[in-house]
Amino acid sequence: MNGFMQSRIWVEPMTQEEFLGKKKPLVIHYSFQTVPGGRVLVASTPKGICFLMPAARKWLPEETLKSHFPHARLRHRSVELHKKAAWLLKQRCDKVRDLCLHLYGTPFQLDVWRDLLQIPAGKVTTYLNIAKRIHRPKAARPVGQAVSANPVMYIVPCHRVVCTNGKLGGYHWGIVRKVKYLNMEAHIAPKENGLKNWEPTLF
Repeated sequence: MNGFMQSRIWVEPMTQEEFLGKKKPLVIHYSFQTVPGGRVLVASTPKGICFLMPAARKWLPEETLKSHFPHARLRHRSVELHKKAAWLLKQRCDKVRDLCLHLYGTPFQLDVWRDLLQIPAGKVTTYLNIAKRIHRPKAARPVGQAVSANPVMYIVPCHRVVCTNGKLGGYHWGIVRKVKYLNMEAHIAPKENGLKNWEPTLF
């Protein structure tokens, strides 16, 4: 079960051959979508969503996308996959039956990102707990680095990870945004003792 309830979300690794465009150039379509919290840049390959980030000017979204995929052909055009991603950010899971994430990363990063998808909305876990779950109990710091490198903001819910001491920890797109996402999801979590608040839940 992932954090988007009935929506099925999975990761398909992007091969180095695809990333480098050895046989044919990797074509990536991107568009800007309006979601709660502002506009985001969403990008996809023919296989799935490959990148998602805030579209605020200070983040230089198009330049950042180009730096992540220097060998790809980028085309500014909205496709159906982008609308699916936007529906998820709007918490309209009923609109999205399934979604493939076509992600480029190391095997370790991919393991971490897949594990993040198992954290339900409204709940949080820790870097150390993720390390244990992927059978790398001494790799809490590398887990933190992989979480920070997550290329698909929110859908791969890196905002649901906190420090072992209960502190929020960092967030690539700013701690204010992290808290906003957690608060936005609080109503999704099942009520416990009449409370909706997100609290550390160690799986």
